Amino acid sequence: MVMGFLGAGKTTAILNLLKQKPADEKWAVLVNEFGQVGIDGAIFAASGAIVREVAGGCLCCAVGPPFQVAVNRLLTEVKPDRLLIEPTGLGHPKRVFDMLTGGYFRTVLDVRASICLVDPRKLSDSRYTSHENFIDQIALSDVLAANKMDLADPAATESFKRWANGSRPRKAVVAQTVQGQLDVAWLDITRNPTRQASFPDAHLAGSIQIDADNRRMTRKSALANSPLQNAADGYQSYGFVFPEHSCFDYARTTRLLNQLEAERIKAVFATDKGWFIFNAADGVMTIVPCNPSANSRIEIVAAQNNGQDIPSLLSRCIVNSCSDAV
Repeated sequence: MVMGFLGAGKTTAILNLLKQKPADEKWAVLVNEFGQVGIDGAIFAASGAIVREVAGGCLCCAVGPPFQVAVNRLLTEVKPDRLLIEPTGLGHPKRVFDMLTGGYFRTVLDVRASICLVDPRKLSDSRYTSHENFIDQIALSDVLAANKMDLADPAATESFKRWANGSRPRKAVVAQTVQGQLDVAWLDITRNPTRQASFPDAHLAGSIQIDADNRRMTRKSALANSPLQNAADGYQSYGFVFPEHSCFDYARTTRLLNQLEAERIKAVFATDKGWFIFNAADGVMTIVPCNPSANSRIEIVAAQNNGQDIPSLLSRCIVNSCSDAV
């Protein structure tokens, strides 16, 4: 399992791990997103990975049964040699570990070391360091990696070292990296089952507030650009899936996404310059070309009630046609 809070770089890390996959092995990815619209799944699929998605909550709470079904289907239909799991950054990992190491799964899975990615700059922000899920993601990990070290100052580096040195039991690996570059050998480290969560009852099912009307949306209404929403722990997700032939103005879209107030933005867009993955966190935007997807889509996670008219802003970025570019 590859854990980490919002914007820590989990998706990039898994993409890098997939590049290190032995040629004779079959790997699969199970990705869980807080929002209702699956973006990471589209990103992994564009890279050629075998992927299944569980969207609209966290694995440990609102979507427990779908998670178990998704794992079962992967094991029976795909029969992977290795399964990588990316839980939502707002999820608590304890009950996920309990599910994977108990009952039926105990007989078919060999759960190895879990990896937690941390942006060391967040260790000076009490919104993160006091967050129960953030604390226990670190506590339950076997490998603790400070990502985005190219953006961290000496104070952030020292904060990370203090968190790592204070972990008990000690971590099997403590590392610093950039761009989610992880050593594939870490995946085979033995998991330490004695690690304890400080807040084992955090993020109970009742803490997830699903917009019931939007959860019942038909595919037709979602593609008509109505937002699919989810809320928990002070965060709100806004997801949009656009009609098949929607085309976005590249410059206008880039400018808008850079201006939005959000904790994290992920999108796959057909633009007048081609298909691109947009990924933004902490005011830093990365844009990379990708293979075409079925639809353009975006997921925005922001503080609740931030007052932005996101549907209207996005609609202004749509142009007539991408046919000449794609």
